[in-house]
Amino acid sequence: MLGMTTHNENLTRVQEELWYLINDEDVNQVLEAMIDKMKEVGDSSERLKQWRQEAKAYIPDEPEYDENYWVAAYILYTNMENFKDLFARLDNISSELSELENELEDLEREQEELEDRIESLRDELESLSDDDEEEGEEEENEEWEEDEEEDEEIEDLKCELGYLEEELEGVKATYEETSDRFYELEDDKKYLLWEIMERAEQLIAS
Repeated sequence: MLGMTTHNENLTRVQEELWYLINDEDVNQVLEAMIDKMKEVGDSSERLKQWRQEAKAYIPDEPEYDENYWVAAYILYTNMENFKDLFARLDNISSELSELENELEDLEREQEELEDRIESLRDELESLSDDDEEEGEEEENEEWEEDEEEDEEIEDLKCELGYLEEELEGVKATYEETSDRFYELEDDKKYLLWEIMERAEQLIAS
């Protein structure tokens, strides 16, 4: 009874690992390349026949995916030692890409907020300037003292506007740097996936 329980647990664990591989967006590309190579090799490979036979034990009765995906995932899973270094690099790149994507979203949001605040300040300054001009026209021939409080408000607004514009330029520069790094990593990931596919295809063909 204990042996049967252990066997079932191992079966379930391997099935879960295969399911994870099949449902991983990046690994799925590798599996598809392996399937193409499997079809190319056909029944000429005894090794491939053996893998197919072994994989059958882990394929569910009503699989959501074609049997070839399960076989390819099984081959990859049982030979993971040959891919450990590549998948470790892939995980690191994917993790950094996810972090950078979140940073870019935050920077976009921050940029929009700053632009809204700058536009609001400019409108407020324009409104105050228009008021000054109207007062000047009404009292053109009269002696009058400038409203020091209003002048101080205008200067404060100009100062805040300058600070926000400077901050906006900094956010834009950071966004550009982060975006460059993001696309650089995307290229690294693409080439790494090609390397994994090539190694997987060589495994099938060997």
